Amino acid sequence: MTHHTHKPVMAAWVAILLAVVAGVLRTSQARINGALAVEIQDAFLSGVISFGSGFLILLLIFSFNKKGKEGWRKLIAALRSGGISKWFTLAGSAGAAYVLSQTLVVGITGVALYTVAFVAGLSMGGLFLDLWGIGPAGKKPLSVNRVGGAALGIAAVALSLVGHSMAASALLPLLLPLVCGVMVAWQDAANGRMTVIAGTPLTSTFLNFMVGTGVLLIVAMFNSFSVGLPSSLPSQPYFYLGGAIGVIFIGITAVVVREIGVLLMGLGSIAGQLLMALILDFFFPSAQTTGLMILLGACLAFVAAAWAAWPKRRMHAHVATEPPQG
Repeated sequence: MTHHTHKPVMAAWVAILLAVVAGVLRTSQARINGALAVEIQDAFLSGVISFGSGFLILLLIFSFNKKGKEGWRKLIAALRSGGISKWFTLAGSAGAAYVLSQTLVVGITGVALYTVAFVAGLSMGGLFLDLWGIGPAGKKPLSVNRVGGAALGIAAVALSLVGHSMAASALLPLLLPLVCGVMVAWQDAANGRMTVIAGTPLTSTFLNFMVGTGVLLIVAMFNSFSVGLPSSLPSQPYFYLGGAIGVIFIGITAVVVREIGVLLMGLGSIAGQLLMALILDFFFPSAQTTGLMILLGACLAFVAAAWAAWPKRRMHAHVATEPPQG
């Protein structure tokens, strides 16, 4: 009886630790993609390079992975039978928007401020997606911890902007990562649901990169008609790691979200995102340096994550864990 009681708790903390790792990788990718966009002066092509390289990696793995192919067949069967919503197959478009927001915004605001805005959207999106039961962990009702944590996430953004030296017009780009945070919360939920059906995160991750690459290619093509293409690409390998990093953290989130839900997955990753954002902006400052208010805002967002990740389990004992169909 004792063993049965403690096993889920240990599994939850392992899942949260993996969520932190995913957060570190998210912020690392944001900095790399932002730097590539500045280097080649083309945010859209930078997004294609990041997502496209990840897709090529996954295409190679998928070609030789029997479990991934079997998962693909299971997913197609579920889509045809109505066992899962067809909208979930478009989760990769949310990833494409996220990568595009990195390339457009990080060079303007710095990675720390970008991350705080993204975190606010992620926490709010996770709160309502869990409430509606969109993710594979089923419905999770509102609680003081969850609502308070999400509210503090929003407050962290406001605090980060207090006394900021940037002009008000320059702060408008922060709306993009805010909206993308909500979209990525839905993407995490969709990937978790597809992973449960496929039996492997490889299938949902591959579908994400296939859809996302297609979306970004179309956008980049239209953009190239008006501005043309860069005369050359940077030779440093560092600029091309964004896709590989994306493959890893999307795979992690697809597994973890079914264990702890969308909100805790998102808020668990906040710790890693903010930690890496502050490290990067401190040691490798970009256009905007990390000021005191941004640092305080990041700390508040971390407190929000810790608060929301500390629910009393007995409050949820009556809630069914089976996800809804469709």
